[in-house]
Amino acid sequence: MQLLYLDPRQLETDPDGVREDPGDVAGLASTIAERGLLQPLGVVEVGTGRYRVVYGGRRRAAALQLGLERLPCIVLDADDPDLLLRQLIENVQRQDLNDIEQARAYARLRTRIIAERGKLAENELDELVGEAVGLTGRTVRRYLGLLDLPDEVQQRIRQGELNVTQAQHLRRVSNPRTQIELARFAVEEGMSAAELSKLVAYFAANPNLTLETALQALEQGEELRTKPSTPEGGIGGGPLGKTSIAAVDQAESEAGFWEDEDEAAEDGENQGYLYVEEETIENQPKNKARVFRIRSLDQMVDETDRISRAYAEGDLHKWVKADEGAPFKLRLLLKQLESLARGLRELAKQEGWEPEEE
Repeated sequence: MQLLYLDPRQLETDPDGVREDPGDVAGLASTIAERGLLQPLGVVEVGTGRYRVVYGGRRRAAALQLGLERLPCIVLDADDPDLLLRQLIENVQRQDLNDIEQARAYARLRTRIIAERGKLAENELDELVGEAVGLTGRTVRRYLGLLDLPDEVQQRIRQGELNVTQAQHLRRVSNPRTQIELARFAVEEGMSAAELSKLVAYFAANPNLTLETALQALEQGEELRTKPSTPEGGIGGGPLGKTSIAAVDQAESEAGFWEDEDEAAEDGENQGYLYVEEETIENQPKNKARVFRIRSLDQMVDETDRISRAYAEGDLHKWVKADEGAPFKLRLLLKQLESLARGLRELAKQEGWEPEEE
């Protein structure tokens, strides 16, 4: 191993490197111009006077942008079996890789471990990769799962539009086209991982459901099952009062695998269930589905009055400002109210009651 000062134009990028794209290096170039290049690049010799970058590709790109003629480079042993690990660790520690790049790097590291040690159990492989890069095997599995998603979804992850937790929820849906539609909808509506998880639960149990149908059902307050039909459970296609969420994805039974803000523990006999009770909204526990049944026309008028007062008294405005999921929830609320207004006009027309002009 030796330190050389090399012309960045002598340096080739690694076609098999963990980084897919150096991205925008303007900020890095500005830092190098101000402070100099403090961290050497790692390279291997690939021919007389030619070198290939193992790590430091973004620094090379920034140097070319600045027109620098010499860069400090550590020449590594081309036969070193740990070159991939060096490349991966250097990039991960600098937080230079997007989530898909990390996933691809872990997959390559798995392949290398198999080549060295032979076939191993999947969990053992993930643990070995995790030990090498300072992560848990569970975290490695989460990243590797991203590579099972359609290219369109992976591209959104690359661009930072979806995070790892959101992407993991999408994996619970078996239909690739639905995964793409849900990813697009989640990005457009600014959905959190918790909101996306609830929507995904319907598709995991109803593979043939379309996004439009699911949204219409949610808007109209219909109950959709969130557990796949099984002969043992005798679950049909109708609405359910009590549905196990544990069965949505038995394959990922490891405790906390889908860990994010949407998972809250429940106590008592209803643990692990989405439970629909005939309650008013005031009595609905926070950790149960926000579903309540209006029992009379008078109660419906009262509930509508409460909604109107929430707007008139400024509460709605405060809630919108404080809720990060407001874009999605406000659009959904608007669709629900518009649907209700159309239904009320149609009902009044059927009864021969002309609604008053505004």
